[in-house]
Amino acid sequence: MGKGDKKTKRGKIVRGTYGVRRRKKRIKDTERAMRAKENARAKEAEKARELAKAEEKAKAKAEAKAKEEVKAKVEEKAEAKEEVKAKVEEKAEAEAEEKAKAEAKAKEEVKAKVEEKAEAKVETEAKAEKKVEEVKKTDTSRKKESTEKKPEDKKKETTVKKTAAQKKKPAAKKETVKKATDKKKEAAKEKTEDKTAKGTKK
Repeated sequence: MGKGDKKTKRGKIVRGTYGVRRRKKRIKDTERAMRAKENARAKEAEKARELAKAEEKAKAKAEAKAKEEVKAKVEEKAEAKEEVKAKVEEKAEAEAEEKAKAEAKAKEEVKAKVEEKAEAKVETEAKAEKKVEEVKKTDTSRKKESTEKKPEDKKKETTVKKTAAQKKKPAAKKETVKKATDKKKEAAKEKTEDKTAKGTKK
């Protein structure tokens, strides 16, 4: 017989089943309550674990999201900085180009002014040379005329010179007379001063 049939007591024991001939033992109410409490606690612990896991997952997701946002902001800032840098470089290049153009323009203007001055100098020198040549020509023509003068004209010139000299002589005489009178007056003043000085000493 050994293991027995599934309907017999021996078979039920071997198989671990229950039936009419092998019934389940009655569990006391206290044991049932304890088991229920333990089951409830286990369930609560499992729920708490699940909640903790869910919170951890949510926290990890939030942290990852925050990190991604921070990373995106940093990248945006870096891009903005690069854009600003590029704009500044473009502005600097444009200013440098404008400055170079202005310097080239100023140099050209200075060059043009120098050339104008040189041309004006050349023109003035040419005019001066022309004037000198004209003066020389006039001098030569005057000399020729003077050499070709008539004796009557020469006589007239000599008479004019003599009259001018005669006019100058009386003025010179008057000046000499004034100087002599001034000297006499000064000498007289000095003598009177000496006499007064001697009288005061006595």
